[in-house]
Formats: sequence, C-alpha cells, structure tokens
Amino acid sequence: MPSARRYGSDMDADTATTALTAERERLLHDLAQLRGDLVDPGRDSAERLGAGSDDAVETLTNELDEGMEEDLQASLDEVDAALARIADGTFGICIDCGQPIPDKRLEALPASARCIECQSKSERR
Repeated sequence: MPSARRYGSDMDADTATTALTAERERLLHDLAQLRGDLVDPGRDSAERLGAGSDDAVETLTNELDEGMEEDLQASLDEVDAALARIADGTFGICIDCGQPIPDKRLEALPASARCIECQSKSERR
C-alpha cells in the first residue's frame, strides 16, 4: 500500500481529512439544530426561556442565536477551506508566510491556515 501523501507538516492527508470531516459534520449538525430553533414557530425564544419572558429577553436571545449561527458558519467555512487545501496540496503550509504549520497546531486545530506567529499578526490587524 502506498504511503499517505504528506503536506507542509507530518500530518497525512487521511488523518487530516478524517478529523476535518468529523468536525464538518458536527458543525453542520449544530447549524441545522440552531436554524431549526430559529425557524420553528412552535418553539420560539419565549418557550425556550419559560413563560413570562418579555420582549427584551426574547430579542437578546434571538441576537445570541444569530451570533452563534455566524460563529458556526465561520468555523464551517474554515473547515471547508482546509479540506480544499488538502485537495490542492497546500495543507499544512501557512497562507501568509509559506512556512510549515507545526504538527501540534494542526493536531489541535486541523483547520489552521496560518502558523501561530502569522495568526497572531492577523488577529492584531
């Protein structure tokens, strides 16, 4: 059996794909569940919080749900981008500096597109 293709790190494509696919499925499930809560007329925010919820609490709950949905969608986009990097052979290479992303970072965050230093710079911008 041929060895697994390696990228900028020692993490092989099969390991990365398995981790990213599992994360993608989890994110899709969470998004579907959250979106079901947002559109299910039989289960509005007031029901989730209990009887007597006022409009301010309902508005806040809706805003929190929308924020959670945006965060989940952003995470899903990162996972999809990582899967695309596997497909095009650039997985494990920092998108900013072109250096290999450390294996420990990829093991902890398989969707990482940047090395720690470049990620820190990006967050400061």
